[in-house]
Amino acid sequence: MIGMNWIHNAAPLAHHRAYRPTEPTTPMRHRDFDLDSLEVFVTVAELGNMTRAAGQLGLTQSAVSHVVRQLETAFATQLFDRSIRPMALTASGHRLWHWSKRILGDARQLPAVIGGKDTLFVPELRLGCIDTLAAPFMPRLLQQLRDSVPSFSIAAGLSRQLREQFMARRLDVIFTNESFDDLDQVDSFRLLSEPFVLLVPRSAPDVADEAGLRALSQALPLIRNTVDSSLGRMVDQHLRRLGMEIPRSFAFDAVDTMMAMVAEEMGWSLLPPTALVKSRQHLGRLKVLPFPAASFRRSVFVVARKGELGSLPARINKAGRAILTQGYFTDVFASSPWLKPMISR
Repeated sequence: MIGMNWIHNAAPLAHHRAYRPTEPTTPMRHRDFDLDSLEVFVTVAELGNMTRAAGQLGLTQSAVSHVVRQLETAFATQLFDRSIRPMALTASGHRLWHWSKRILGDARQLPAVIGGKDTLFVPELRLGCIDTLAAPFMPRLLQQLRDSVPSFSIAAGLSRQLREQFMARRLDVIFTNESFDDLDQVDSFRLLSEPFVLLVPRSAPDVADEAGLRALSQALPLIRNTVDSSLGRMVDQHLRRLGMEIPRSFAFDAVDTMMAMVAEEMGWSLLPPTALVKSRQHLGRLKVLPFPAASFRRSVFVVARKGELGSLPARINKAGRAILTQGYFTDVFASSPWLKPMISR
């Protein structure tokens, strides 16, 4: 392969004296072509004349002609119709011109992309998101990012699972309950802070204080997250701090099932407002009340490896915060307007 130093900026080959193809002594192998030969071909195609192309590239006319013949051999097709003046691209030549322009454009971006310089373009982004935020947040976020990121893969799950996948480099950016403050080579952006709220059946009395919460826990079972989830651990720890050891009856890893259980008057639960948005179809069949004891909150963070995606993680966080302020909680605020000042973004 001929050297690729020319791609360090957007200038054409004509401005790089290091490129001087000579007549090779062996024929080009099938499909054996490089970026420099594509640059020669594009220049000839756009100028319509090998002599003018040679002058622009700083090459001999014979060298340009040889590169074109090599490409025609490699692709086993005629690229130019030489029977007319000026010569013109054949259908195959036009296709090669189209793809060569794309290939050369992408190649010129490589130093900035691979070298760690900031870029607005990422070819594929692997995102992970905690289950409570996965929908409808992620579809709205992808709409904001698809102009600069053409391909996505999305994983939704528990914070612990997302952390394992992130540490194994199977995910690039994650939305998680954890700030990753224990790791140096990680950028962490706070997306929002939200309180836990009390969910009770519509037939249950309102709970105004800690005594009422204790009475509720005696009358109905607690619908919990599983102990594998960070939400489940947070709820258990906070209730223990209040001196409440509540027997286990029901535990689920899906918030939709938890809210359905409360709606069916099977028990009560503690969840953050983002979980209520995800399963908002149940809101009309249960009551959402302020947590009646000591303040109980969680934060959600956008986490990425430091410096590897340029400004993209910060842009993702900014786009996410905008989504959360633009009607995301409309249904929840309609039934529980007291919640609005309690969610910070």
